[in-house]
Amino acid sequence: MNGPETFDPASLEAFTAELVAAGFEPSPDTNRRVWKGPIHPAFEGLTDATRMKVVLRDGWPIQFPYVYVEGLNTNHLTEDGYVCLWHEGEGSGEWCTLGGLFDRIEHWCDQAKNGWDVSGLARDAYLNFTKKHPAVATFDLDELRADHAGAWGALNGELRHPFHVELASGAPQRAQLAGLWFHVGAMDLPPRNLAELRTALSRDQRRGLDRALSRRRPVDVLDRSGGVDLVLFRWDREHRRHLLIIAIAGSGDDNEMYALQEGARDVTSLQLRAGPDAADLANRSIALFGAGALGGHAAVCLASSGLGRIRLVDSDQILPGNVVRHAVGHVAVGVPKVHAVAVRIGEHAPWTEIDRVAEHPTKPSRLRELIADVDLVVDATGNVAATSSLAATASTIGKPLVSGALFRGGGIGRVQRQGTPGDVDLAVRGSDARYRLIPSGADEEELVEPAIGCSAPVNNAPPGSVLACSARIVQVAIDALTGRCAYPDEVTDVYTALPGEPPYDQLGSLLQHGNTV
Repeated sequence: MNGPETFDPASLEAFTAELVAAGFEPSPDTNRRVWKGPIHPAFEGLTDATRMKVVLRDGWPIQFPYVYVEGLNTNHLTEDGYVCLWHEGEGSGEWCTLGGLFDRIEHWCDQAKNGWDVSGLARDAYLNFTKKHPAVATFDLDELRADHAGAWGALNGELRHPFHVELASGAPQRAQLAGLWFHVGAMDLPPRNLAELRTALSRDQRRGLDRALSRRRPVDVLDRSGGVDLVLFRWDREHRRHLLIIAIAGSGDDNEMYALQEGARDVTSLQLRAGPDAADLANRSIALFGAGALGGHAAVCLASSGLGRIRLVDSDQILPGNVVRHAVGHVAVGVPKVHAVAVRIGEHAPWTEIDRVAEHPTKPSRLRELIADVDLVVDATGNVAATSSLAATASTIGKPLVSGALFRGGGIGRVQRQGTPGDVDLAVRGSDARYRLIPSGADEEELVEPAIGCSAPVNNAPPGSVLACSARIVQVAIDALTGRCAYPDEVTDVYTALPGEPPYDQLGSLLQHGNTV
């Protein structure tokens, strides 16, 4: 065994010298990776052990050392004595000196004696379990709710692929995995193995689990056995609900339990990552015209941000070339864009209601009908005629509009807004000196592809420009929907500088009327 690889040999040498001075010695045949020495005094009262182990890992000093102590019985600890001092990816570097390591040990011991911060306990139930499986178990917390301590019942699991099992309440159907859920009420230390799980259960719960285990035939983890294959274990601590999901392998005395990663998919859990405006956006709606590259990404992102309702309007189908920059993949080729984007939205934001309009409206009356009941109109058509029609209609009936488009081969993106206080209508900006025109150039349209009646130009913008512009559309749209209106009514982003064409000869954002940042 080689010694730990390090990014800083001097730092590693200094740390090991501190270990030696503190009475630690390297374990034989570990090439100075494993060090054993006197236990830190802070562990007094938590264990009778007199020695502790420090394990140096590859990647020092970026990767922190592991600490092992026997005889502990608390949270943030694995059954084999690993003391969880930092989470993987931690960048504090506190461990680079022995004093820093000992300070962290003292903090850990203080929490073990006086009470843990409960925010990380649910995740640690998986990390601290003796055996773990990388599969994710997804579930709807509301559907699997168990409200009474001491209760237990049936659930089922559908194996979507080897690393994803979806849980649902009720007895399993044919070919589904069979499971049981248990609610044990209040407890401090979640189980780390089968023995601890059985101890945590009531007598009635334990009998039910044992009967189900006895019916198992020998199979691998996440295989149907004829008995119980999955266990959802719930406990409460300080008015918070915590879960541990376990898959079972083997049978009889050879039963083995593996913790699965939990994946709550109820709306409340999912919207934790939707952003701070999700609650406000839940009651907002838009009509989005143009479900192509810009519009497709913008629609998915707006929905993922918490938007309650989207009306998608586009008459085109997905072609193979679209997929290069589009939010959907080749499996959607031939599908109308509004349907393909709707499916994509459903995969990301199941809370968003979607109205699909597979048409290219040009009549003012139809446009008024499509935007009359929404809070905001979003134009991502990239079509001058369509943009003008939407802007005129929205202005007539008093609906705010956000319009985004790419220019100069994707070198420039522009997002315009009209209809909020102080905005200038798009129709008159061409004669307003406060708004800069984007000059056309040879790089504007380089390709053509067949279309109805004649060939149509293809804006050969790179995918990065598409994503950047669609993100700006989303930012300005959310800004308008929430009523903040912190953005001005026109934002131009320069992704590729245009030499000799100021102000577009420098990268950055132009916030008009004329303010540059």
